Amino acid sequence: MNPLFILFVADKSEESKAKELELIRQIADKDQQALAELYDLYRTFLFGLIIKIVKKREESEEVLQEVFVQIWEKASTFDYQKGNVYVWLVTLTRNKAIDKIRSKSYRNNNLNSDIDDYSMYLEAESVNGLSYTIHNERSKFVQEALNQIPAEQRELLELAYFEGYSQSDLAEKLNLPLGTVKTRMRSGMKKLQSIVIEDYKND
Repeated sequence: MNPLFILFVADKSEESKAKELELIRQIADKDQQALAELYDLYRTFLFGLIIKIVKKREESEEVLQEVFVQIWEKASTFDYQKGNVYVWLVTLTRNKAIDKIRSKSYRNNNLNSDIDDYSMYLEAESVNGLSYTIHNERSKFVQEALNQIPAEQRELLELAYFEGYSQSDLAEKLNLPLGTVKTRMRSGMKKLQSIVIEDYKND
């Protein structure tokens, strides 16, 4: 599992986790209000994930809508014993975003328009207060953990997960061998995981 998933999940209270599980149960029973609540809670964060992959705002908004259609259709298949709502949503979202950039229509329509930025979206959009708070709390938690790992590893992880750089992009940008990038990222991720697990045990 990506250790940043663990970082985000560990920062959620048991009460909020229980609330999300209940929303999924209600959505499985075709409760439209529950879907609307989940949308308000997660739309900003999930849009941020999508736009880092898809890059263009219009296509990203389409993917976000497709994600919530899929949530509506697949809520009944959610595994309450093994699953975590956050991880499940991120997985659905990432897969949908990747499907979009692999699609022929996306490749044919890849115009040279300005790339939307998530921080600009946050400033321009009137965001739900709760989802905005969750986003900022998670960002703070992630940054605190990242600050505990070596600078050369932290730089790579921040560029990869917050700026959307691929490992190949990082190698070119920082003038490093691809193997070095992979090794540093792997080591940094292992350190992050250890830090988070230790902090989680102490809470």
